[in-house]
Amino acid sequence: MQPSLARASVLLVCAGVSLLAACSDGTGPNASGEVGLGFQLATSQSAASAQSAPGTATGAGVAQVTTTPAGLSITSGTDAIVITRAQVVVRDVKLKSTAATCVDDEDDDDDDDDDKSSSSRSGTRSSKDDDDDDDDCPSIRVGPYLVNVPVSGADGGRVAVMVPEGTYSSVRLSVHKVSSSDSADLAFRQANPDFRNISIRLEGTFNTQPFTFVSDVNATLEVPLTAPVVIGKGGDNVTVTIDMKDWFTKPTGGLYSPGAANTSGFVQAKIQNNIRNTFRAFRDKNRDGKEDR
Repeated sequence: MQPSLARASVLLVCAGVSLLAACSDGTGPNASGEVGLGFQLATSQSAASAQSAPGTATGAGVAQVTTTPAGLSITSGTDAIVITRAQVVVRDVKLKSTAATCVDDEDDDDDDDDDKSSSSRSGTRSSKDDDDDDDDCPSIRVGPYLVNVPVSGADGGRVAVMVPEGTYSSVRLSVHKVSSSDSADLAFRQANPDFRNISIRLEGTFNTQPFTFVSDVNATLEVPLTAPVVIGKGGDNVTVTIDMKDWFTKPTGGLYSPGAANTSGFVQAKIQNNIRNTFRAFRDKNRDGKEDR
């Protein structure tokens, strides 16, 4: 198998040594197409996303989300969150082929017992990632890199990569806690000092009061594409959306305070578990955050 070259969009902030590789699914190393992979915040609740996230708030706990000039607005009952900045550290992004026979691999990063037990309950299947499977799985490996997810609902920066032509069924990625003891994360930490030992950082207001929310969630997620994507020479785009309203929505109505989640306890554990359930991936030819039908 021959690794393919990749280029990173200038809108994504990449740190450290980036390795982008694609493994053949049997179509041959010379048959490839370009895939643009991007991240957006979900701005609506579709039936598909509701069904794909068991354990997230439903019924009385459904929140409303809108984009405003100030940022992403989440409301439920008398509570309101406005997210003015959303940043997620991502590593080891893989586009999984339907033709690949890949065994679940292990991520030596994901060593937190709470992460392991919570991940196993997730509606989005969590697995672990190890370098040993690189020759067996069609994959894109990038990072760690910092995704500044647009809070306006617009399309953000994309990583554009060449992958073997074929049919792909899921996106695998690690929400990556930047470790202060990991030498591989050193360059990233130097470029992004706010991200020592965390993976997610949000800024905004909760009921008009400013907050900064951080999380050290460290999990590898396999996010099934809502429908398989066939990549040919013309290429295509895949979008991963993150439904942040389901991070903070209480099942009985109202919203958890993001600031309260910075302290160990029930609220923090609940939000961390919700985070794992709110990633969704689909073909997005127009890069508008809407699934192509």
